[in-house]
Amino acid sequence: MQTQEYYTAQEAQKILNMTYSALRNQVITGNIRKVIPPGKRQAVYVKADVDALKQNMEAWGRTKKQPKTKLPHTKFVKATEEDMPAAVELAHEVFGGLNTIPVEKRVAWLRKNPDIDYLLKQGDKVVGYLSLVPLCPETIDDLMSLRRFAKDLTADDILTYTPGKPVDIYGMAIGVKPGVSAAQKHEWGKVLIIGARSVILDLARKGIVIRSIVAHSFTPDGIKMMRHLGFTETIPKAPGLRDFIIEVERSGIPFIEQYRELLRQWQQAEDSREADTATLPDIKIDSEHGGKTRENADTSEQNGTNKKSPSRLRSR
Repeated sequence: MQTQEYYTAQEAQKILNMTYSALRNQVITGNIRKVIPPGKRQAVYVKADVDALKQNMEAWGRTKKQPKTKLPHTKFVKATEEDMPAAVELAHEVFGGLNTIPVEKRVAWLRKNPDIDYLLKQGDKVVGYLSLVPLCPETIDDLMSLRRFAKDLTADDILTYTPGKPVDIYGMAIGVKPGVSAAQKHEWGKVLIIGARSVILDLARKGIVIRSIVAHSFTPDGIKMMRHLGFTETIPKAPGLRDFIIEVERSGIPFIEQYRELLRQWQQAEDSREADTATLPDIKIDSEHGGKTRENADTSEQNGTNKKSPSRLRSR
């Protein structure tokens, strides 16, 4: 292993100006890969990932003055049916009332798949949201080409997640409450991005095979967050929009590489469980032998006898 390709924990913390706990969180969310060299006990961190995160943090910019009053704690949570009115109201603010999806429809979607909507809350107030919706490729193409709009979708269009079954995800929306300071928008944006990555990683842990994540946006904030998530910009299919995609199989984004590793671990665990199940003997209760258990296995060759059919065994 070439040491110049890695940082120690102390070096990474110094470069990123963060605590070890914060560094560990960056590893968990997939921003930085951690490696334990052969024969060593201390982990090191991929230099390219640390440097990229440093640039990413600087690109967001930093404010010189900090708020004098401490803001309520911000948390990223999965949305519930009760959250939908506030979520729809926020979407109405972000997009200026354009193609607002009714509360009743959002609730119906959520009942079809409860893992599609996530909220950013400051106290009890919804200040940001994220919608990642599994759809068939034809539906996604219609949405990207503006032949259909999100408000036209029904619950039948929403797919459910099935472990091991490939799926494509449409990034329906990501945004934060408008009309706040640049510093506040910056902070909310960071939490949303970390939350979006954690959602994808959680899907890997559940065995959800993602082929692609596709999205488009016309808002500056939405476009900026897509770029920070690592999306590749593509030729737009409709005027006035910016199109983005993550091709999971080929992507080199650190958190997508972590997604693939987690999915590989899930598959290995599944294969191991299937192998264990296949080797278990078929135990049956034989009512004609006093309820004793016996293995449904042929041992006639081992005992030097001819194989007997089940009917002949019973008749003796």
